[in-house]
Formats: sequence, C-alpha cells, structure tokens
Amino acid sequence: MKKLLILAIFLRILVAGLLFHPDIKTFNYQASFLKNGVFNVYTYLVENKKTLPLKDNFVYFPLTYFAVGSYQWIASPILGKGFESWVADAGSNSVVENPNIFKYLVILKLPYLILDIAIAFLLMQFFESKEEKKKAFIFWLFNPFTLVIIYAFSNVDIFPVILTVLAFLMVKKQKLFSAAILLGIASGFKLYPLLFVPFLLLAGRNLKEKIILGITPLITFGVIILPFISPAFFQSALVSGLTTGIFTSDFTVLGLALLFFYALLMDKKINLFNYWIALFLIVFSFALFHIQWLLWLAPFLVILSVKKLNFSWLIFFFGVIAFAIPILYQDRFMTISLFRVYTTWYDLLPTPFTVIQKVYDPVNLRAVLHSILAAGSLVMTYKIFKESYMKGENL
Repeated sequence: MKKLLILAIFLRILVAGLLFHPDIKTFNYQASFLKNGVFNVYTYLVENKKTLPLKDNFVYFPLTYFAVGSYQWIASPILGKGFESWVADAGSNSVVENPNIFKYLVILKLPYLILDIAIAFLLMQFFESKEEKKKAFIFWLFNPFTLVIIYAFSNVDIFPVILTVLAFLMVKKQKLFSAAILLGIASGFKLYPLLFVPFLLLAGRNLKEKIILGITPLITFGVIILPFISPAFFQSALVSGLTTGIFTSDFTVLGLALLFFYALLMDKKINLFNYWIALFLIVFSFALFHIQWLLWLAPFLVILSVKKLNFSWLIFFFGVIAFAIPILYQDRFMTISLFRVYTTWYDLLPTPFTVIQKVYDPVNLRAVLHSILAAGSLVMTYKIFKESYMKGENL
C-alpha cells in the first residue's frame, strides 16, 4: 500500500506540473485579492473590471474564494515575488515564457493532491474487509478519469467532493444531521449538493426530523452566502452557467422530478446512496455537462464498483463516453492546448473536433454518444435499485 501511494503521488505531481488549463490562472488571480484585504470578491471585480487585466467574474461560491485565497497566502513565500505579476498577466504567451511555470503549477495544485489522497483513505472506511478496502484505494488512485479531471483541468470541485464523501460516511453511521451540515458546507463551494436535499429530507424518521434534515443544508448555505448577497454575486455565481447548466435540458428536470416522486410515493426505505448515484446519472445523461462535473460522482462510482464488481467494466465504459463528449467541443483547452506549457507550436495542431469534422459531423457524434450514455445510465440505475432491494442492501 505504501508503494502504491508513493506511485500515485508521483503520477499526480507529474500530471500537475506538465499540463496547464487557463482556469487555474484565472481563479488564482481572482483569489489573490484575499491577501490584499478584499472580502467580497464579486462586488470588487465588477466595480473594478475596467482597470483589471483579467476581466472575468468570479463564478465560484464564497468558500472556494477563501480556500484558494488562504492557501495562496500561505504558499506565497514558496511561489516567490514573480508569481503575482505572472498570475495577473493576461498575455497568451505568459505560460510558455515563464521559467517558473512548472513550480507554480505543482504548488497551486498541491491542495488538490492532499484532498485527493484523503478521499482514497475515506473511501476505505465504507468497507469492512481488507480486500475491499484495498480495491477502493486502488480504484480511486489509479483510474485515469480523476487523474485528468483534477490535475489537468485544475478542478477546484475537489473541495465540495471530499465534503460529500464525508457526508455519506455520516449517512453510513446513521448521523443524518451531520450529513446535512456537511452538504450545506459543500454547497458553499458548489451548489450541486443542494440537489440532494429533497431525498435527504425523505430519509427522516418522522416529520420533525424530515424538517430538520430539509432546512439544515439550506440554512448552512444561506449563512455562507449572506454576506455576499448583491447583484454582482447573483450575476457572477448564483445564475452563472456553472450553476444553472444542470437544468439546460427539460429531460433533466423531468428525470429528477420522477426520481423524487418515486422516492416519495413508492420507496418505503430510502437508500440515500442509490439516489445520489441515480440523481447524477440523470444529470449527466441529459444535461450539457462540463467535464469537471464528472468528479462529483466519481468517488461514489468507486464504492459501487467495489460493492458490485460486475458493474465496474460498465462504469469504465460509460466513463470513456462521458469523457469523449466534452472533448468533442470546439475548445482547444480541452485537449491540444493542455500541452501549451511546452511550446506555442501546439496552437498549430487541430482539435479532435476539427479532425473528426473531415469525415463526420462531431455534433451528431456527440448526440449519439449522449444517447448511449443516457440509455446506459438509465439501465444501470434500474439494476442498482433492483439488486439493492432484492438483497436488502444499504450503504
């Protein structure tokens, strides 16, 4: 296990230092205002947009700003004096021309590595046998999907993800109130955990507990965002594409509504783990999802793969399809430009979209892949519920 852990850390440092996505520069520039005393970054960026080199709004929720900004302040002696000028440089060649780029990338992604490894150990807590613990450890650390999502795309969603894993560890221990608080805190990083509140509410044993479980995450989230409520916050974060993109399809809303009413009217004993899996399988089946959203579900698919090994190959297959869909967008930083850290010559290479376009319409191909993903997800959801109820399983 120690050797596997060392190898996993080495792979992560390698990918972290050698692949660059511009998001890490954007949100670290925005988070850098924290050490200068800026509390409400949303209002500050809107009011000073004309004078700032990077014009983007801060699209994440407050806890992301404080987590990234606090770490950057702690790590500033290691990052060095040139970091602030680099992170504020909007020039397209600022990446390849900076000799410290590899140091910046590794240091900025170090919190992801710590949380990533912590998730591996947390996943082991969902199992009793040593064999299953080891499988969970290996499945998480050595699957290619999370390695790319976290370290190539600089995914700050790792913060709410570890909190949702902790929340379900509390569910396993029958501590639903603690789970509700953790989901509320997680929503302070990214809003998606609040989608699960209706199902958590149904798990309450009586009306009082149901009300407590339903309002606790909402109150926790409300307390977190209350100091930032402003037109700038609503425009930048609350109604941004990263938040509302889940509901781009009517089928997503319909699927989630059907899942809830099934739980309400048909399911006498709520298995929260099954509903968390089903909820996000529906989202990824019908919504135009961002590749980074796949991290939301990844730890729970690892648990499912260990519990039901016959599902593991199917999960891997659908993972490949889910990865392929966003890669087929006409976005250079999904593929070719991740390697731009070495040389701007990569700007001359065509994207997968351009290459495939010569023989087939990539938009049609995405539609086909989305249909396969949707059909497979629905079948897998059915099998999860069927097998769980036949065997009387719970998390």
